[in-house]
Amino acid sequence: MKNAINISSLFEEIANDDPRAFQLFFDFTYSKAYRYANYFVNDPDACKDILSDVYAYIWKNRRKLPEVENYENYLFICVRNQSLNHLKIVSRHQKIRLDDVNVQNMSDGSASDRYLLDEELKNILELAVNSLPSKCRLIFFLIREEGMTYKDVAEVLSLSERTVQGQLRIASRRLGLIVKEYIGNLKTGKHYEKIG
Repeated sequence: MKNAINISSLFEEIANDDPRAFQLFFDFTYSKAYRYANYFVNDPDACKDILSDVYAYIWKNRRKLPEVENYENYLFICVRNQSLNHLKIVSRHQKIRLDDVNVQNMSDGSASDRYLLDEELKNILELAVNSLPSKCRLIFFLIREEGMTYKDVAEVLSLSERTVQGQLRIASRRLGLIVKEYIGNLKTGKHYEKIG
């Protein structure tokens, strides 16, 4: 779908006060922008408010849009800044909420047991990702979940590419150790109980 829309020409149209072009940009980018905002605030109503402010800002500053080289970076920076402003205002800290993990005893072999093992591993990995330091977790999210490049993440977060690579290595190493421990525990009949 990204190739179906020429963002440069769309930005030219928006800069020339075309509300239909702006609506197309809004429709094309809203779900990604929502995920970005949700990463920071994890509150659906706050995300909607943040995005309203972001898109109002973009419309207000539409004359500058043709200068934007990478719309995803531009959008992420706008969402990040507005999300951080929101967090300052409500004096909340970045936090990702988790459902309670219910680890059950499992027997060998059946399809339902395999499903439960997959769910257990998924929950453990989610807990492990959320236990990463905030910068490390954000870099992991942007690269692995959003598919951004090291260079783009470095630009968006005002870091060096080397720092981004190092943080991703830390995250990957930590997650790898947790998966290895989980598999070892399965072989010995123990269940994973705590993320360290």
